[in-house]
Amino acid sequence: MKNHVLGLLAGGLALAALSPVCGAQGAESALCQAPARTAAIIAKVPGFKSYDLDLYIGKRTINEGVVIRKSYIDNGKIIIPPEGLYYSSRLGSIGTMTGLDVVMLGKRQPVVNEQYEYIIVKNRKLKLGESLKLHEDGSRLLQFTASKGHPYGNAANSDTVRIMKASGNYYGTNFTVAISPTLKDFSSGKYNDGLGLPEGRYPLPADETGPLYHNTYFTSSTYPSGQSYFIAEKAGMDEISVKEFGTPSLTSIWLSAAPRISGAYAPGDHVMVGKAKVDVLAVSPTEVTLRLTEESGKTAEKTFKGMDDPAALDYLPSSAPDRAKWQLNSSDGKISVQLAMLKPGGAVQDGKVSLDMYRDIYEIRNPQEWPSDTRFLARPDT
Repeated sequence: MKNHVLGLLAGGLALAALSPVCGAQGAESALCQAPARTAAIIAKVPGFKSYDLDLYIGKRTINEGVVIRKSYIDNGKIIIPPEGLYYSSRLGSIGTMTGLDVVMLGKRQPVVNEQYEYIIVKNRKLKLGESLKLHEDGSRLLQFTASKGHPYGNAANSDTVRIMKASGNYYGTNFTVAISPTLKDFSSGKYNDGLGLPEGRYPLPADETGPLYHNTYFTSSTYPSGQSYFIAEKAGMDEISVKEFGTPSLTSIWLSAAPRISGAYAPGDHVMVGKAKVDVLAVSPTEVTLRLTEESGKTAEKTFKGMDDPAALDYLPSSAPDRAKWQLNSSDGKISVQLAMLKPGGAVQDGKVSLDMYRDIYEIRNPQEWPSDTRFLARPDT
């Protein structure tokens, strides 16, 4: 097991690093263990950088930091357990085609592309406080974090599960569900058109019952959130039955070791991307044609069609197949030319096409040994 982890951890993406191979032998791993609530926090560390970015889809702040967790003193020495030390570069969201960079040891590196898998688990039971491994190495967990009695003012209880990250922090969503004969389950679809009563004010007196008697206690046995969802079969105070749960998980991220090249180009223009050449052959409101010539002389042409289609942006930037429609890559994957489809006003304006171009691209898999120092393990994750 690697003792160090180099990683990104964020609301959107993450690249992480944990602790050294020569660390505490036999110590329990700190993977998915949160730093102590009483841990010292140093807000500003000399050399660490933070940048404010103005992206195509909004503003983001990127920064970096180092975390030490689950350390202790033994015989006058500070012991850091495996995965107890990690470097973190935090991102705000999916970065491909948005203009997002990450901070890597003080230097900004553009996000070029990402790849995901989708995890589905079914028919599992969790006791309160128990976790289900979503990754084989335990670097992502589904955890039954809380149950609450009488939250609705009747006998029913609610349950909450959350996704635990390798850093020991949770993702933001609380998947809260409840199942009880005393509650009306809105996930059944029965109440999509409302309660079937006319608009108005309905008294609820103590001396008589009416159409709302015992019928104003509402919940859901499902909880959707973005690209994730949770469906409960049973939800008790001490145990929850997971009927089905699904969530995406980042498997690879591609970064550029060189600054992004961005600009607007007319037909006949060309630009050098490292030792490769990009020629703009045609530009119209509906189509753009580009040619990429690699250093070896190998060429590739691509015509991007349907740029005026209102649905072209519907699943950007999260959908990999939709992103690929607007990308032209070299045969070795080291060069990428991308139409700035998410740029305000569109990629084509005033007869020119806006391009974002990258060179010296490299991949970080989740997880993998860090190429320049195999004591460290990289964990890009979302």
